[in-house]
Amino acid sequence: MPAALRRPAATLICVAVTLSATACGPVLGDLTRPEILGRAIEATESAKSVTRHTDVLSLAVPMKGHVSLDSRGNCTATMSYGTAGTVELIKIDDTDVYLRRDEPLLRMQERHRSPEDLEALLDDLRGRWTKPPVDGPDSPDELALCGGKRTPAGLENGWDDDSAKSEATTVEGRKALKLAKPVGSDGETTTVYIAAEGPPYLLKIVTTGGEEPGTITFSHYESPVEPKAPPPEDVVATD
Repeated sequence: MPAALRRPAATLICVAVTLSATACGPVLGDLTRPEILGRAIEATESAKSVTRHTDVLSLAVPMKGHVSLDSRGNCTATMSYGTAGTVELIKIDDTDVYLRRDEPLLRMQERHRSPEDLEALLDDLRGRWTKPPVDGPDSPDELALCGGKRTPAGLENGWDDDSAKSEATTVEGRKALKLAKPVGSDGETTTVYIAAEGPPYLLKIVTTGGEEPGTITFSHYESPVEPKAPPPEDVVATD
């Protein structure tokens, strides 16, 4: 898959962020913006499970989809790359992987084949799954959707200056702390929403302006991720 498709946050307001076992209290006022965001990233990365919805523009490619994953190696993912197509992935117990690509994505990724071989492959795989290896040189690039960090790289940087602001708000009726900061000089702004009740999980990251605007939302923390293998008749053995 092409690189553009691989590639596939003053005084703080007193809110009930349970950073210890307490609710609203002086502990929050003693934390800086970087410390609060650090706690949020830590909580998100260490959660037993989470679902992440993505709707962003990356290198001019619109990426939309969701990933549900847990700490046991279970994962379900669907991601669309604009006109390039859509991929679906199922990973079970970090041992079995099933992959399904729609026709536009198959045509792009398999364009090195002869026209005859490509059409034969499309006939075999249309609407069906393959079962590639979990690791090694033949494992699919799409496994990156279910691996690595759950939060964007560098999210914790740049929150210790006076241009960053924080305030209490809500996200879909849930109390939250909103942190916002400008990024660079092109009008780009990053806004991070952190749960203000219970563990300080990340709830939403919104980027406006710049070259890569979009929204990432986090939900279903600690909910079971129970992927199921496709029916055997829907799985194709490929070279």
